[in-house]
Amino acid sequence: MTTVADRLRLLLELGDKVEIDDERLEQVCRHLKKIDLESYKPLDWRDPKHFPGDDEGMPTVSQFFTIGNSINFRYWWRDNGRLKYAEGRKGGNSERGAFYMWRSLRVSMKTGVFPLLEAKRLAKIEPEDIRRIFRDDDGRDVMPALEERLHNWRDLGTKLHEFWGGEFYNLVKETRGSLFDFIQYSRQFRAFDDPLCKMIMVNAILHQGRGITKFDQPIFPGIDYELLKQQMRIGILKISKDLEIKIEHSELLASDEAAELRKAGLKAFLRMMEATSINGDILDNIWWSNRKACNTDVPICQTKDQESKCRFLDVCSKRTKLRIPLEITRYY
Repeated sequence: MTTVADRLRLLLELGDKVEIDDERLEQVCRHLKKIDLESYKPLDWRDPKHFPGDDEGMPTVSQFFTIGNSINFRYWWRDNGRLKYAEGRKGGNSERGAFYMWRSLRVSMKTGVFPLLEAKRLAKIEPEDIRRIFRDDDGRDVMPALEERLHNWRDLGTKLHEFWGGEFYNLVKETRGSLFDFIQYSRQFRAFDDPLCKMIMVNAILHQGRGITKFDQPIFPGIDYELLKQQMRIGILKISKDLEIKIEHSELLASDEAAELRKAGLKAFLRMMEATSINGDILDNIWWSNRKACNTDVPICQTKDQESKCRFLDVCSKRTKLRIPLEITRYY
């Protein structure tokens, strides 16, 4: 059967920096077939601390998901050679990374800090507006790459207003459940122009998980740096020595290095989907939910009597010195 990935003609050719370990991939696929997939039903993304409720309407939920996913990247920055992460108290809750972002949007929506869901206003958002949205409860600026996020929001707001009546939900309805159309329509926005569709897939996962739409073909995983880190640690992805050194020491990757790593990660996931018949949103959930066990600094496999909490313990090569791959991009 022709898949969406085939129709998209994704360019997944690899160079000499990364390769897929076929034997390890087969081991992981056999392992996946044995686990209880009932515990990995797609998340429904119903969490009042971070997302709107059903009573607020599907158009509102769709708009909120899309506005969030349009800036759902890079939650780290460098400070005097040290790696720091977006984290702090927001609306009375301690949050980090993507959940800090979602909590900030939810607080902004509830308190009226800025009318985020109004496309016409989003198109004209100013730097101080975005800083105000993301400052923590103590008034600290803790979110990096605000200029990139500002550009994405202005572009999204402008095009939603001009072409979609101000609502992303109108785009969703126009696709009539076609994942291919959802991808193609989403690519018109700066935020979703990634050639490997990372943020489009994340947005699709949230939309389908919440029941806003049901796609006609399986979603494939979003290529997140936490997922790539685990693929490298497990041994599915074999990387060159120079790339290994960079990743172990949290050095920035060149754009071609990062692109090849992301291609290899997606290619491995597509092969997993074919070999196991497990949909990509489920695979995404499995890897994403394992990120805390496979913590960057203190993975659970290094803690006595806690090792079994990692879903991949029995098939992992435990290359725990490898950290999240870093690149200055809108796609990670």
